Amino acid sequence: MISNKHPKMVGYSQEDSLSHSQKLIAGSVAGLVARFVIQPLDVLKLKTQLQKKMPEGKSLNLYSMTKKILTEEGITAFWQGHVIGQAHSILSSTSQFFIYEMTTQLIFSYSVDPKYKSFLEFMCGITAGSCCATLTIPLDVIRVRQVLVKQQYHGMLSGARAVYASGGILAFFEGWTASVLMLGPQVGITFSVFSLMQPMILSYLYKCNSICSHPKANAHKPEHLVLASSIAGSISGIVSKTITYPLDLAKRRLQIASHRPQERFQAPSTSRNLIKCTELIKCITDTVKVEGFFGLYRGLLVTVYKAQATSIVMFTTYEFVCFLLRK
Repeated sequence: MISNKHPKMVGYSQEDSLSHSQKLIAGSVAGLVARFVIQPLDVLKLKTQLQKKMPEGKSLNLYSMTKKILTEEGITAFWQGHVIGQAHSILSSTSQFFIYEMTTQLIFSYSVDPKYKSFLEFMCGITAGSCCATLTIPLDVIRVRQVLVKQQYHGMLSGARAVYASGGILAFFEGWTASVLMLGPQVGITFSVFSLMQPMILSYLYKCNSICSHPKANAHKPEHLVLASSIAGSISGIVSKTITYPLDLAKRRLQIASHRPQERFQAPSTSRNLIKCTELIKCITDTVKVEGFFGLYRGLLVTVYKAQATSIVMFTTYEFVCFLLRK
């Protein structure tokens, strides 16, 4: 007789047979795959967020930006900063999933009123996001600058030296406040929405007629996990990114505060006339003054594409690797 119980896909579950080490592996693989797939979108997003408007008051659209990058730097430019990006993704996704699993295990090992479940999952997500932001911000600063001027920040070690030379040890933590304020709620919203949506979708997919005596007997089919995770991941990515986007924009402009272009390193046209910030609140208020309220959402479209792709690929890969490890 097949049990109708199946392990909770993300977060702690007593029925889950996977160890923390196995979930670390799943998180690492999810990060690797997601980073490779979304890297070109990330390059477009960064350059869109940081470039000043042209004299006529217009910004480059995605097509024009893509064309300029291809013409001036070649197709490999879309994977600039990819190696550091991979290290960032492994550390980011692994720490997010691991800390989320650990905190949910700690909380739900006690008797918890079901009505507080969603709120507690959200708080666990905030904890995971805040820890992740602190761990990954130095790599993120190097990666952002490497995308802008690869020669100046070439390689991880030389890039780190260049960042240090620009502003000392504190330069590695430029944008940290915005990153924590953004990633905490963002991860909390992402996991909460995903945890809400995925079981609903799975319940719909596993709905049986009167002949079926075990409604969830096929709950472990990989194609169902992929579909449910893709839809839930897509929705959670859009919701979380849209809510926290102004902080994302400010973070990128803060991360290049100490960056100084050097004549011996030729910067492409898409990496010139950059918008820099030194203070979070002033960055947001100045953006509204100069670009209007919707200036806080410049680059949102490509960010939504990126968020969808990242959430779908990361959650789906994570779930599928967990499925394979359970087998």
